[in-house]
Amino acid sequence: MIDTLLVFGAIAAVFMAMHVRLIQRYSKTKDKRSLYFGITCILWAVAAVFGVLELVADSLNLPLTVLFYRISATSGMLAYLFLNIFAVAMTKSDEKLRNIWIPLIPFLAMISIIWVFDPVPRLRTTEFTLTSMYKSPYGLPLIETILASMVVMAIYPGYLFFHISRVTKGRIIEIKSLLMGIGIFAGTIAYAIDVTGAISYYYMPIYRPTIFIASLMAYLSYMMPKWLERKLAGRVLISEESVRSFVEEFFVYPVAPSIGTQPHVFSKTLGLDHQQMVGRKILFEFDPESHYERVIRDFAAEALANLEPTVIFTRRGSALHASLHEQEGVKFFCLTQQVSVPKGFSENEMLLSSNDTSLMLDVFDKTLKAHPQGVVNVVFDSLSDLVVSVGFEKTYRFMRYAVEMLASQRNTVLFLLNQNAHDPKVASSLRGLFSDQISSGKEGTQTVKLSKVKVGKVET
Repeated sequence: MIDTLLVFGAIAAVFMAMHVRLIQRYSKTKDKRSLYFGITCILWAVAAVFGVLELVADSLNLPLTVLFYRISATSGMLAYLFLNIFAVAMTKSDEKLRNIWIPLIPFLAMISIIWVFDPVPRLRTTEFTLTSMYKSPYGLPLIETILASMVVMAIYPGYLFFHISRVTKGRIIEIKSLLMGIGIFAGTIAYAIDVTGAISYYYMPIYRPTIFIASLMAYLSYMMPKWLERKLAGRVLISEESVRSFVEEFFVYPVAPSIGTQPHVFSKTLGLDHQQMVGRKILFEFDPESHYERVIRDFAAEALANLEPTVIFTRRGSALHASLHEQEGVKFFCLTQQVSVPKGFSENEMLLSSNDTSLMLDVFDKTLKAHPQGVVNVVFDSLSDLVVSVGFEKTYRFMRYAVEMLASQRNTVLFLLNQNAHDPKVASSLRGLFSDQISSGKEGTQTVKLSKVKVGKVET
């Protein structure tokens, strides 16, 4: 008895710790998936606490035993409903949450059974046993209804995660999806056995730990440490198609800033507000001896404060990378000559060839398609490096295609150019592609040229 109480208490404490960590992540990122999983964990903790109260009441022959059982079972089942919501949010876009009716109907059926029909105490526990469900001559098949309902709640999220693991090209997404699918499926089935008592109480030391281990597996898969992700993905070669899953996974939800909520911090330096800046394609000429990375940091801060994603093309170890690589709301395509095809490096970084302009345009296209209805903010660092890598003619053709591809008024883009690295003809040709130009030097950020603007619309 004492051992069981200690185990339930430890499980409740672990789930509470998981809840706190997930809510901290939600408060930092406003990622609804963390909120759903956090609610799941607190409900698991409540179920464990009332499981302890049930055992105590049963041992003292108190009339509250059945009530505590019902509250514990209801909390546990509600936790698995939110786990289904989490699975839908992880694998589908926000509007697809309407599919939550699939696990909601079984949940309502089980709750009805729990509160309408009377479980019977058996061996110091309170469960719907096979014996209690079948009264002479016949009784309602309630236990089968509960088991079938829990199977539905296990199969649906399991299918979502297993499908993602099968179709994705990203190794990290594949591994995490498999582990979460297995954890959710195993935990739900084990919990169904525990609630109904469908299997002999003799096997309790097997199925109860399975609930905890499977739940912990799902949690650790979602909250996988970045060092482990880098170890798993750092040396894995992936195809161009994995770029799509890389950006699609990032754009499931916008991420709130962790570098301050400043919705106009960049645009106000241009004499604009955020809505007036949206949709501009800006040439940003910088002096490498200035602190130009602070301007980009303000650009990212403003985007994230407005719940808009930011993608940066740069080199690993550049000033921009060093300034923003720890910001969770920013994704990096790191340009390098050491790869010829896209190569995963970490959760927020993918390596791209710095010599393949066609691939860069393809990544632009996939990035925009991954977030088709919202504002996308892009920083390209830098045109000067591209001129060195592929020459001026290829760079100019690349820019013409890129400006045309990014012409939508929902895309805000900064193209960086080292103002000291080019002869006047090269710089003049590149400037001619932009109607919006700013510069950053020792005197600070200055506006060179801005197109006329109306709120919500850009006019040249």
